[in-house]
Amino acid sequence: MSVDVARRYFELMDSSEAGTDDVMELYGEDPVVHSARAGVVRGREAIRRFYEDNGDFFTGGQHHMEAFHSDGNVVVCEGYLDGETAVGRSAEGVPLCDVMEFTDDDEIVAFRAYLDYRGFVDEVPESVPNVREGAGESA
Repeated sequence: MSVDVARRYFELMDSSEAGTDDVMELYGEDPVVHSARAGVVRGREAIRRFYEDNGDFFTGGQHHMEAFHSDGNVVVCEGYLDGETAVGRSAEGVPLCDVMEFTDDDEIVAFRAYLDYRGFVDEVPESVPNVREGAGESA
């Protein structure tokens, strides 16, 4: 069942013993990941690199999943994340909502990650460029 695979995904993401290969076993052929931080990532090798880079960005964390909603081959996963980044940021209770689309064989073929990154970037040191400056201004 797809909800079980979604639950397993978060278990693997939080496990200090699991690696990228374990997560990639949940994916089907020709998958796509949509991430606010990385954009659209297509294909197994690119997604593998995305997870490896994600492991470099987040140095620790724990998902707290509160609800899984299933409709056909789509599962919406709601919860929050406590985590730390490589630049020393930590946050608790960062809201997230992930949407996973599955094949009939319960393999992930599309993953849309919606994480409120403000929990990690609201107090960025001055030495880090502010990508939000000028947002909303027209050229």
